[in-house]
Amino acid sequence: MPCEIIVADQREIEGREKIAAKVAELQVTAALLVAGMTSVGSFDAGRADTYAEVIETNILGFTDLLARLIAIFREQPFESSVIAVSSLAGETSVPFQAVYGASKAYVSTLMRALSVELAGTGVSVGSFAPGGIDTDMAALSDLKWGRLGLMDVDRCAAHAVHVLVYRQSFAIPGMGNQLTYLASRVLPRSLVNRIAALPYRRP
Repeated sequence: MPCEIIVADQREIEGREKIAAKVAELQVTAALLVAGMTSVGSFDAGRADTYAEVIETNILGFTDLLARLIAIFREQPFESSVIAVSSLAGETSVPFQAVYGASKAYVSTLMRALSVELAGTGVSVGSFAPGGIDTDMAALSDLKWGRLGLMDVDRCAAHAVHVLVYRQSFAIPGMGNQLTYLASRVLPRSLVNRIAALPYRRP
């Protein structure tokens, strides 16, 4: 199967236009939106520039690109699917990674709403919410237990492709992550918040 690589920055409108133009040209039928960045440490006004980059990538750039892709897909005569990678962090809360978690809560909420709006249009949308993944971004999180408990990248990617192919509206990969999600819905929110802070080294 042929492959084309497009180098683009989701934060920049030129990058989003470049991606959308190639999607339209190739008559793409599915999109897995993975781009994202994080910020780790105590919430501090001195890190405003970093927070702006997280928001520009995970919320503003993501929203604009998503809107462009949905517009393209709705014009096509065949069914299509969009899955956005959210995070368990967006389903609970993550002290010391708070802006990232809030940005992923936005992704999950938006995709849930759009899955209803787009019902019957031939365009399905959904979100994929993994826990920690063994990536360079996880390494930046300065976790107390290092890679322990992080999901293998290839395994997580296989789950994400499955969700895309089967057009699921919401999915969490891995039994451990699923149990964590269920516990977060049963336990008091204040307790969930404190537990979520445990893996992080305190600044």
